[in-house]
Amino acid sequence: MDRRARRFLEELLRTPGPSGYEGAVQDLWRSYVGQFAKVERDVHGNQHATIRGRSPRQILFVGHADEIGLIVQYLDEEGFIYVRAIGGVDVGILPSQRVTIVNQKGHVRGVIGKRAFHLREKDGEDKNPRLEDLFIDIGASSRAEAQERVEIGDPVVFGGDFEPLGGQLATARNFDNRMGCFVVAEALRALSGQRKRPGFTVHGVSSIQEETGVWGAGTITSKLRPDAAVALDVTHETHHPAVKRQKFGDVRFGGGPVLTRGVRTNKVLLEEIRAAARKANIPHQMETDQGHTHTDADPISQRLEGVPVAVVSVPCRYMHTSCEVIHLGDLEKAVELLVAVSLQLDEKVNLTLR
Repeated sequence: MDRRARRFLEELLRTPGPSGYEGAVQDLWRSYVGQFAKVERDVHGNQHATIRGRSPRQILFVGHADEIGLIVQYLDEEGFIYVRAIGGVDVGILPSQRVTIVNQKGHVRGVIGKRAFHLREKDGEDKNPRLEDLFIDIGASSRAEAQERVEIGDPVVFGGDFEPLGGQLATARNFDNRMGCFVVAEALRALSGQRKRPGFTVHGVSSIQEETGVWGAGTITSKLRPDAAVALDVTHETHHPAVKRQKFGDVRFGGGPVLTRGVRTNKVLLEEIRAAARKANIPHQMETDQGHTHTDADPISQRLEGVPVAVVSVPCRYMHTSCEVIHLGDLEKAVELLVAVSLQLDEKVNLTLR
């Protein structure tokens, strides 16, 4: 990965952006992509940029900008802060996490307090915490003092920023799905420098609010009216302890991007992607959908008269935790795959299923 891309990836991962509060992330994406393509924004905050193709047919590549998080719900008399969830938060991982509360005044650091085990009255107490019982400590001594720094509705993120691990593995709290925004942006950058124009006009999208209902990409689809779409997201890497591959599939780090095959995925578009991968010698893996991909592909597929969709994913361990892990080589191969598909697509391809 070149230095420019690496800096962009790390900055994306440092920037807080839970669902509904993606503005800073979208500003960063706009600034980066705007160096090689014109970026536009819709009323909800979706961003898109376009690389013109050899034909008027259009394909949409979309990664969602939002991450899971928390939202300030209540400040008690002693200055402790109570929260609700934004998206699919595993409450069991929250106690003793360090957090950042984000508002117009800046970033407020805090911790999710957990009673010391010495103070518990019996074994097993606090084993299954409820979110409404957890609290954030920002060092305030009263509600009035807390209100000087925090207000109801402020978003909260938890977990760490980007950090390399061994080999090509790296961890961050929000590879899901800042990684998808990165892949789309880098594919646009690569296509902007190609002498050969893509077969379809390519719209790259950084979408909003996937984690809280998988809907944001639907509205931009109605605006752009693409002939096809590919969602970029993470999927579960299954080669670590306590994961049943017979149930969740065989997906491993270093095997390349993962293609979804199943009920909702358009079979013709999938074969176009597989053919592009084989032609460009890009390793890839397979997984299934049983009618829902649980990605931006779902709302896109139901817009207009129906949009053919596919999903390209990057393997991720520990999804929706504070320490998600991916393989950076898989990330780079996902970019290469989008570029290869773009250059291969023929305007005459018939995506209508029989």
